[in-house]
Amino acid sequence: MTDIIERDFGKEVLENKLPVFACFTTRWCQSCWATCLFADQLAKEYEGRVKFVKVNVENIPHVSAGHRIIAVPTILVFKDSQLVKKLLGFQDRRSLRAILNSVIADNN
Repeated sequence: MTDIIERDFGKEVLENKLPVFACFTTRWCQSCWATCLFADQLAKEYEGRVKFVKVNVENIPHVSAGHRIIAVPTILVFKDSQLVKKLLGFQDRRSLRAILNSVIADNN
């Protein structure tokens, strides 16, 4: 999973041809660690089909505010530059996989 900075958000997320899974987190968030670990594992499974990025809300406040990130972890899934799913709080691997599969199925 790629850590991105504010100036790269548009290119890495909004302009990406693949669906994008963005994990909004902070370094102090305990439940973020587990969710992002699952995302790291899924990034290998979905390589070439979904782009995975990690966004530290403390380092990218304008992007976080623009997407109304009010809690961490927050998962945003983008497709064709549009937000298609927003998940708040801890997410297990099974629910993340189901969401990714539905986004990929919509691609076909």
